[in-house]
Formats: sequence, C-alpha cells, structure tokens
Amino acid sequence: MLAALRKKLPSRNTALFWGSVFGVVGFYKYNSKESQKRLEHYCKQAETVANEPIGALDTPRKVHVYIATPMGELGTRKARLHWEKYILPVFVAGALDYELTLVNDTETINDVEKAVRGGVHSRVAEEIKEQRRKALELEEGNEELKLWRQAIVERKKDNEARDTLNRIGRAPGEVNVSSWKPEPYPGVMDVVAVGRETWVEVINGLSEGATGSLNYSVPPLVPLDSEVRAQQEEDRVIATPDAAVIDTAGTVAPPAPPAVLAPQVVDYDRFDSKRGVELPGAAFISHYNRTGWGSLPLRVWHFFHDQENVDLYARQALQVVFESARRPARDAQEVIDMGKDEEALPAWEGESVDVVVDPAVAASLKIYDTQA
Repeated sequence: MLAALRKKLPSRNTALFWGSVFGVVGFYKYNSKESQKRLEHYCKQAETVANEPIGALDTPRKVHVYIATPMGELGTRKARLHWEKYILPVFVAGALDYELTLVNDTETINDVEKAVRGGVHSRVAEEIKEQRRKALELEEGNEELKLWRQAIVERKKDNEARDTLNRIGRAPGEVNVSSWKPEPYPGVMDVVAVGRETWVEVINGLSEGATGSLNYSVPPLVPLDSEVRAQQEEDRVIATPDAAVIDTAGTVAPPAPPAVLAPQVVDYDRFDSKRGVELPGAAFISHYNRTGWGSLPLRVWHFFHDQENVDLYARQALQVVFESARRPARDAQEVIDMGKDEEALPAWEGESVDVVVDPAVAASLKIYDTQA
C-alpha cells in the first residue's frame, strides 16, 4: 500500500518546478491587483476635481498632449501604451479633456530608417504664432490682415475640396463624405509632454512661437489630377520633334521649364508690436524607455512588480489634473533640466537634444509641479 502511494507522489524536481510556476504566477497576480489598487487610488483623488461644480458659462479645462517618438524607437507604440496605461485613466477620472498628438516622422538614409525630430517643435510653435496672428487681426487698423485671413481660409477650403476630389473622384457635394471637425477650444490649452525628447521640443516650440516671425505663406492651390494629366499631355506634345522649336543656329531648343511661382507671403511682422502673448502652461510626465540587455533585469522586475511605475507616472498625471499644481518656473535652468535624468538611459547613447529657450519666455512660463 505504501509502495503504491509512494509511486504516485511526484519527484522532488517536479514538485519544485510546479511550485515555482505557481509561486511566480501567484506573485504576478497579486502584484497586478496591487498595481490596480494603486491606480484606482490616484483615480479617486482625480475624481474630486471632476465632482467640483463649474459655472454655466465656464469652459471645461482641456490640455494638448504631445508624444514624440522615444529615443531608440522608430514609432510611438511604446509611448502610446505608456500613455494609455498610466496617464489616460487619471485624466478620465478627473474629467480632464485632452487632445492627443502622436508625432511619428521617419526618414530612410542608405536603407536605414531613422526617426526625424522636430515635428512637435514645429506644431507647438505654429499654434502660438496663430494666436499672435489672430490677436493682430483683431487690432484696430489691421483690416488688411483680416482680408488675408479670409483669403487663406477660402484657399484651405478649396484645397480640402480638391483633395477630396482627387481621393474619391467626386466633388464633396456629390457624395456623403463626413467633414465634421470639432469646434476650436475657446481658451489656451496647456501642453503636456510625455518623455524628455517631447519636453525639449515643446519648450523650443513655445520659445520660437513667442519670439519668431509671424509671416505666413499662403498655401498654394492643390492641383487636380485632371489638371496634372492635361499638363503632362501638353508637355509631351511640346517635347515631340514635330513641335520642337528651332533656334537661329538650326538646332532643336529644349522646351522651357514650367514657371514656378514664388509663394505669396503675408507680412504680419509689419503689424507686430512685439506685445507679450499668453503662453500655455507646460507639464512634463516622465517616460523611462528602458531598452537593451543591461536593463532587462529591471524590466523583468517591473513586469511582475509594476507598482513603482504606477506611483511615479500616475502621480505625475494627477498633478496635471490638479490645476493648482501649476506655478511659475523658478528660472530657465529648471525648465532646461526637467527630465534630464532620462538622458542617462541606454537608448540615449550617442543622442542629444538641446533646450533653446528665450530668457523672457522662461521668465513668463508656467509649469506643473510634476517632479516634486
């Protein structure tokens, strides 16, 4: 009897193996629940803001979240997952409206694909410049700028219609095409940068937008596909020997290249009084993108024990929900050093980005105290 029972018992190695498996799975499940509890803790704190009453004429807060391609990556997938896992739940709990912009620009050089920096910079700078342009248009005596604005709006509408015609082969009125766009936010949206590389571009964009030139090039008219084909056919006819132009020496003269019109530039700088512009508040949320074999043990640890990441990132997101956490920057150096410790990660090896901020912009900039 004892011999038969002893045969059914697993061996020591088998018992150790299954014991380890159940122990690891149990540890993972336990810490997943604990991480979720920590996230719910921050969400409950954010709900106190959502439950605050607002006036009938007050505009709910809205922020513009920018995410650039993290160092060492060719896309924003990791950064987007980071946003969805740690930051978005807190924003939703706090009823904080947001606009998300993912900038994923790449180029291929010698069959090697690389990320292109500067997309966030240019977008932020253009938003600030547009605010300055619209402020100039409202000033008395600047009727010329108002007329230019109307012309630019009409040109953009024409280009949208032409793009639709090129894409679907019909004019927008001939087919049920949804062209709904959200109403522009009436105030100034604060800016949230996820990751050090995004923060640098946001600050550089704010500085350029507040101090750079306001001159605006009128967008050229988008050519219709039918117009392009007609022009190609015309060029082909001109290039045939029967229609070739014979010069005085008796040789065939090459056809003249098509004329390229210089872009029409609206001179806003002529009306700019260099008055200060209301800059949006800037918030930095960390993203430690750990890559390489050297960081593998820490990545494995965080896979099983994610509470540290939840505490770090969700707490920073909560500071953005709390508008009271916004304060004036102490000096330009504080703005420059924000998130600089991320540059010590392996993904940053051989890479560098510099913050170039005007002292006057840094003195007027308000930031969220997310690193306290």
